[in-house]
Amino acid sequence: MKDYIRWPLIVVMVIVLVVLFNWAKALDLHEVRTVYDGDTIELDDGRKIRLLGVDAPEVKSPYSEEEPFGQESKRFLSKLLFGKKVYIKVGADQYDKYGRTLAFVYVDDILVNGRIIKDGWARAYLRFDYPYRDLFISYEKEAKAQGIGMWRTE
Repeated sequence: MKDYIRWPLIVVMVIVLVVLFNWAKALDLHEVRTVYDGDTIELDDGRKIRLLGVDAPEVKSPYSEEEPFGQESKRFLSKLLFGKKVYIKVGADQYDKYGRTLAFVYVDDILVNGRIIKDGWARAYLRFDYPYRDLFISYEKEAKAQGIGMWRTE
């Protein structure tokens, strides 16, 4: 290839790579390092994220007793998120009383906060208003009606 064609192509490729790098950085993409339970994760930057609008059953910890379906809820979230890159959208109230970041979590095009409720492994959090609240409530009602996840009646 001639030099007068090669150099402009190289410059364009470098510009595209720089734009893509900055775009990915702006998206706040992070890898999920730890899944604590059905509504709390830790990212590769050390932040603990509490899934906004989600109330999952507790797992046994120094802070709580095991609740029914706590391990199943944690397993569901782990399968969905562990080791994957996620996009975080922080809520209007940035932190809960424990210092965890309150956020909506996306993996690929899935809103994880809604997915865990829709698949029956968590409840919609009802104590305050937040985006998607009505949607999450309808997901919970749908999961109960279908008898899926922790709502199964076996």
